[in-house]
Amino acid sequence: MEHLESDWRRLDRRMLLIHPFREVGTFLPALLGAAFAGRNFAGGLHQVLWPVAVLVFVIAVAVFKWFTTTYRFTSQQVQLRTGLLQRNTFVASTDKVRTVDVTASLLHRLLGLAAVEIGTGAGDKPVHLDGLPQREADVLRAELLQRKATQASAAVDEAGSASEHQRADAVDGEEPAVSDWVAQTEPDEVLYRLQPKWLLYAPLGITGFASASVIFGFSFQLMDQFGVFDADTKVPGAFSWLQDAGIVAIILIIATGMFVTVCVLAILGSAVSNFGFSLSRDHHGRTLHLSRGLLTTRSTSLEIRRLRGVEVRRPIPLRWFGGARLVAVMTGLARHDSEPGIASLLAPASPASVIRELGDEIVGNPALHQPLDSHGRAATRRRYVRAVGPGVVLGAGAVVGGVVANRTILGVVVAALLVVAGALLGRSRAHHLGHALTDTDLVTQSGSLALSTVVLERDATVAVSVRRSFFQRRAGLATVEVATAAGRQGYRVFDIPETQAFELAGDLLPR
Repeated sequence: MEHLESDWRRLDRRMLLIHPFREVGTFLPALLGAAFAGRNFAGGLHQVLWPVAVLVFVIAVAVFKWFTTTYRFTSQQVQLRTGLLQRNTFVASTDKVRTVDVTASLLHRLLGLAAVEIGTGAGDKPVHLDGLPQREADVLRAELLQRKATQASAAVDEAGSASEHQRADAVDGEEPAVSDWVAQTEPDEVLYRLQPKWLLYAPLGITGFASASVIFGFSFQLMDQFGVFDADTKVPGAFSWLQDAGIVAIILIIATGMFVTVCVLAILGSAVSNFGFSLSRDHHGRTLHLSRGLLTTRSTSLEIRRLRGVEVRRPIPLRWFGGARLVAVMTGLARHDSEPGIASLLAPASPASVIRELGDEIVGNPALHQPLDSHGRAATRRRYVRAVGPGVVLGAGAVVGGVVANRTILGVVVAALLVVAGALLGRSRAHHLGHALTDTDLVTQSGSLALSTVVLERDATVAVSVRRSFFQRRAGLATVEVATAAGRQGYRVFDIPETQAFELAGDLLPR
C-alpha cells in the first residue's frame, strides 16, 4: 500500500482460516442439533453425514463472507462493503477520524493479521476492517492520523510559511506516501508503562472484583453440576473436621477462601487484559497511543486536539490503598463500544502519585496538584446531613424492628452503627469537596465512595447552568453544571456558595 488511494479489494486470504472458527461458534447450536439428530433418528453413515453437512455449510458461509467483503481507500474516505443480498456500505471520512483501534486476537497474531476499527464520531458507526496484515494495519493507522497534519501543512504552504519543496508538493496536489510517513516517524515518548506489581490493585476495583466474583460463581455452579460436592466424593469429607469448630469458624474459613480466590482471579484477569499496558505520545504532540493485552492485543490512537481534560477516579477501596485510575475527557469517543470506558482509559489502577503526575503531563500543567478551594461551612453541614439522614431513618427502623422481635439491644447496636457510618461518610464527602479555577482549566472534586477529580479545559465549555434546590437556597448554596461535548457531557461543582456560583459561571462562559 504505497498510497492511501486504492481500488476495491478483499481482505487478506488468511482470514479464510479465521472465519470458519467464528462461524462454528455462531452455528454451534445447529451443529449440536445435527449431531443429536444423526445419533437418534438416523443410523449408519447418516449418523456422520448430518453434522458433516452442517459443518460444510458453516465453512461455505465463512468463505462466502470473505468473498462478499471488499474495501478501498480514496483521498477522502475509507469505504467498506459487505453482504450480497443486502449490500451494506460503511464509510469513514479521513478528515473526521477521531480514533483508530488496532486489535489482534491470538489467532490473528499467529497468522500475522490485525483488525482496524476507524471511528469518526460518537453517533457514527465505525468502519471495521478485520483482516489486514499487521504491517499494513500499523501503516494505515499512521497515515490516517497524520493526514490532517498533511492538510494543515498544505494550508501553511499556501500562506507562504512552508519550504519551497513543500510548496511544490502542495501545488502539484501530491500526497505523501504511507511509506514516507513511516520513514519520518520517530520513536514515541513513553508517558506511562504498567508495572507488574501494580496488578495487585486489580481486586480493589469494583469492576475487576465483580468480574472475578462472576467467574467464581460460575465455577462453583459448574463443580456442583458435576457432583464435586456430593456425599460420595472426597470434598465434603475434607471439611468434616470443621464440624466441631462451630458455624462461625466455618463461615470465616469459607469466606476467606472465596475472597482469596476472587482476588487471584481479578489479578489474573487484569494481567490478561492489561499486559504490557503503555501510553505514549508522538514526537509531534498530536496523538496519544495506547497498547495493551496478552492474548488479544489492542492498540488505540487518540487525537490530542480532541482531549478536553482528564479525570482521576479513586473509588473505595482502591483509595484506601493509595491507588487511582486515569480517564480521558475527550470528544468523539464512540458510545457503541462493546467495552464501555475502554477507549477512554489512559491508565489502569496504579499508585495515585503516578496517576497525578501522568495527568499533569497530559494536560500540560500541574492542575492535579492545584490546591482546591473549600466550599465553606454550609456545604460541609449539607454533606453531613445528606449522609447521616438516611442512617438515622434506617437506624430508627432497626430499633423498632428490634423491639418488635424482642431484640432491642441488637436493634440499638445496628442503629448506632448506621449513624456512625453515615457520619464518617459525611466527613469524607466534606473533606474531598472542592474546586479550583486556573487560567486554562477548571478542577472539580466530589464524592467519597466513588471519589472523582476532573480537570476540564475552560475553552471546552459549551454552556453553564446554576441549579438551586429548595434546601440549597435555604443554605445559600448552588450547584454549577458545566456542559461540554466531551466525556460525560456535563460536570458539576457541588454546593458552592451562591455568590461564588454566579461568578464561577461567568468566568467559565466562552471568552
